Amino acid sequence: MRFPRPARLTAASAAVLLSVGLTACTSGDQPEPATSSPAPSPTVVSTTTTTPVETSEATETTATSTSRAGLPEDVAEVQEIFSPIAPASLFEEFDSCNASGLDNAWECSGREVGQFQFFESMSKAASTTQLITELRSSRVVEDTGRKVVGWSTLGTTAVITVVDNDQGLVMQQMVSSDRVDPEERIYELGLAEPPTAEEEPEETPDPEN
Repeated sequence: MRFPRPARLTAASAAVLLSVGLTACTSGDQPEPATSSPAPSPTVVSTTTTTPVETSEATETTATSTSRAGLPEDVAEVQEIFSPIAPASLFEEFDSCNASGLDNAWECSGREVGQFQFFESMSKAASTTQLITELRSSRVVEDTGRKVVGWSTLGTTAVITVVDNDQGLVMQQMVSSDRVDPEERIYELGLAEPPTAEEEPEETPDPEN
C-alpha cells in the first residue's frame, strides 16, 4: 500500500530515533521515548466511517424520486397539470402516462380504467367545446362556460370529453356505446355530478270521483 509522503517522512524519523536510542543504550545512557501514533491512521478511519452514510443518503434520494404522492412519477406529472378536470381517484387507476406524438399531449392507461388522452392546448379546448355543444350527435351533461362535460357518438363509438376552457385542458376516452353507457361512465369516473332525482309528478285526479 502506498502511503502519502508525510507518512513516509514520519516512518523515517521514527527509524532515526530508534537507532539513536540503541546507541545511547550501549553507552549506558537512558534512551529517549520514541514517538508513535502515525498521522495516516485517523484519516483511514474517517474515510471508512463516512462511506455508509453517503450510501444511505443516496439510496434514500433515489427512492424518493421514483414516486410522488403514492403515484408513479409520470402519472403524478400529468395529474399536476390536469387535476382541474379529473379527480384524484381517476389518476390512482393509471399504471403509466406517456407523451404522445403531439405537442403537449399524453396518453394514460390502467388495467381496469382503460386508456385516456390528455391535451394542453387553448385551440384544442375551444374547438372541442364547439363540437360537443353544437353537434346533434353530442350530449352535454355539464356546461358552466369554463367546464364542459359530455360525449359525442360516431356509430357505436362514443368519445367521453371533459374541457376546461380557461386553462386549455382536454381529456377524452373512447368507449363502445354498445357495452358502456357514456353518461353512466361519466358519473362513475367522477367527471361530473349526477343529476338529482326529479320529483314525482302529481297524480291527476280521477274525474269520476
